[in-house]
Amino acid sequence: MKKRVFYIFLFVYTYSFAQNYAPIDTTDYLKRSELVKKYNEDFKLFKKSFKKLYKGDIRKEVEKSYTFLNTDFVKNIEKKRLVFNPIFSDYIQNLTNNIIKNNSDLSSDKLTIYVSRHNSPNAVSMGNGVILLNMGLFKYLENEAQLVSVITHEIAHLKLKHAENNIIYKAKLNTSKEKKQQSKEIKKQKFNQYDKAFEIMKDLLYTDSKRYRKQESEADSLGYVFFKKTKYPKIEFINALGILAKLDSLPEIQLKKETYKKVFHLPKQPFNEKWLTMEDFTSYNYDNYKDKIDKDSVKSHPEIIERIQKLKKIFSDIENNTSTTDNNKFLELQNIARKEDVANLNYLEKYGLSIYLTLYRLEKFPDNNYYKSWLGKNFDKLYEAKKKYQFNRYVDRLVPNEQDKSYQQFLSFLWNLNLNEIKNIADFYTKK
Repeated sequence: MKKRVFYIFLFVYTYSFAQNYAPIDTTDYLKRSELVKKYNEDFKLFKKSFKKLYKGDIRKEVEKSYTFLNTDFVKNIEKKRLVFNPIFSDYIQNLTNNIIKNNSDLSSDKLTIYVSRHNSPNAVSMGNGVILLNMGLFKYLENEAQLVSVITHEIAHLKLKHAENNIIYKAKLNTSKEKKQQSKEIKKQKFNQYDKAFEIMKDLLYTDSKRYRKQESEADSLGYVFFKKTKYPKIEFINALGILAKLDSLPEIQLKKETYKKVFHLPKQPFNEKWLTMEDFTSYNYDNYKDKIDKDSVKSHPEIIERIQKLKKIFSDIENNTSTTDNNKFLELQNIARKEDVANLNYLEKYGLSIYLTLYRLEKFPDNNYYKSWLGKNFDKLYEAKKKYQFNRYVDRLVPNEQDKSYQQFLSFLWNLNLNEIKNIADFYTKK
């Protein structure tokens, strides 16, 4: 039930993992090609519709925003970042049909819901009838009712046209006389241009934060109206919000140094202690690089606890818990989602994070060939990136004041490896 910002949660459940797990099939080129074609055709028609509504600079800004969304969505399809396997898509379609069946005012709405490979428990309403649900929702939510609550929340965003309204709002803001004058003032300044631009950006973020908070609250209320007409226990709507509140304090992964020595001690490449060498940052001054924005002040939704309290105040029946539902299918998909998170990070081209999570899993399941194969795939991608001098696109730089010790150690390890060493690791685990 978030919007716009997709976080990567690396918290991991400990669960049994079958050695013969078969990953989700992604050999659906024809289906993806057809969807890209259809989506591009729909976008052309959509573009004609808003061109009639707006003129001049505002129309240019609106078109730029929608073109970006369209391009990004098509890119996600082509890079297999959306899941079209029927086991997920049919399930989501059935849930959506049930919501519409119980809400007659949705019967004429065009709704298309896709599952993305992001591991965070988030969703986003893109406007024009499109909703993206992250696979991470299956990992962290407890049951089908809570998933339906997220879907109804996002449907409410669509009904309230929040995405469209935000694009228009920003288009008008970007073309305003005040904004143009601010840009001129920044260009005139010979010194401290960054600081001036930063202050303006911060003001805009804070303004947007207030706007988004209001929209999240509106989507909560309308979403609950849709939700309570279904068969599900009403209390699960706020239970889902409660789970998301807990996720703010998830523990981080802590890798043992012994893991590196065990996983990367290869027959043809013995482990090198120098790989674990870390730079000494104790005397470095980071004051100029500290985050200048209070992260809490630019969240795109109210504090979740406040949202729950507001819902309880508006809807006296929300804590009703009389209905029940069969969660067998949800739990099956939850199990799949938890097994796919390493693969998901790879498809999202977050190869460093995928390796980090894989190593954590190998601490618990040292003989698991599924994880070993992904280790090989990820190191193979890093080998290609290193050859092209693009390593930093896929592996974070060390930022000690923002990263815990375990992750710093991991990043130091990756950056200490040379090209041949990375290739040897890739080859060894690719053959597993």
